[in-house]
Amino acid sequence: RGLGDVYKAQALGRAAALLSPHSPARPLLDFRRGLVAEHLADSPQAARPAYRRAHAGAAAQGDSLLLSFTWRHLAGLDLRDGELAEARHGFAESLRIREELGFLVGTAPALAALAEAEPEPEATRLRAEARRLFHLLGGIPTWLADHLHPSPA
Repeated sequence: RGLGDVYKAQALGRAAALLSPHSPARPLLDFRRGLVAEHLADSPQAARPAYRRAHAGAAAQGDSLLLSFTWRHLAGLDLRDGELAEARHGFAESLRIREELGFLVGTAPALAALAEAEPEPEATRLRAEARRLFHLLGGIPTWLADHLHPSPA
């Protein structure tokens, strides 16, 4: 992790200190702080409370799209911790919300994520559905390609 990542984390920390806990922007800021903690600082233990704050704020504000993201990221941490039932529940909630919103570009990643927590043959069916939707959307989101078509070892 580079010095730029440290500056990003510090900037988000300063922004959080300036925002009221009741600000409409607070849940998204908390979500971003969770992303930085998880992916840049490699600190899932710091990411979880940030995602939980974002989740609670999104629910309170009725921000369904953000709620779908917080469900997914909390479920990813649960999966990482081996908590399969919680991971399945979170991934399924994320998928349900995205389908209800018609958020197609986010549905294929949600299907692929749920497949990671499901046993066979359901996992294979979910991956096939994610792959089909991914192709219908012209290969969007591009980052998903490696998850659906892994490179040969």
